[in-house]
Amino acid sequence: MGTTGSGARNGQGPQQRNTQTHGQHELSPRLRAEVVLLRQAAGGRSKVTVGPKTIDGQSYTAVLVANVRISTKKFPVTATDMLFLLPADYPRLPPIGCYLNYKWETADHHFTLQSHYGAPLLVGHGWYWYCVGLGGGFNSGGWAHRWRPAADPEHGHNLTTLFVAARHAINHQD
Repeated sequence: MGTTGSGARNGQGPQQRNTQTHGQHELSPRLRAEVVLLRQAAGGRSKVTVGPKTIDGQSYTAVLVANVRISTKKFPVTATDMLFLLPADYPRLPPIGCYLNYKWETADHHFTLQSHYGAPLLVGHGWYWYCVGLGGGFNSGGWAHRWRPAADPEHGHNLTTLFVAARHAINHQD
């Protein structure tokens, strides 16, 4: 994954992302299967890229879904890039929310522009945190027990589950 971004579509977005990229990254068979499912769900206009990221000394697997359609009723643009930072113990635990690549003005209280619940703050890297999950909040007694990956990624929670939940939350009013 590169360090420069495309910014927002139909708007002015950040052009630099300073997150560090390192080495060749081998995906596990499970993650490869999940990426295939995610590409199908994201559709042909979106591009899915996966690679390692180190942020403040912490290693993640970064999953970038570029060119995700968003509602012009809610945002002044038609598409955004969406970033998920998978923790080292994924899929046992899901990422904490997701990130969008531009800070649009919106009344959506889930788009706080600040990270919470232990998610890395990436504002300086051109990414803005969006509070989205599978319900229950982000404390260990809430979100973690709602996340249910299965041995077969097609039959349990996976990257597609996260992407669809995020896309729905981002595009709909409360």
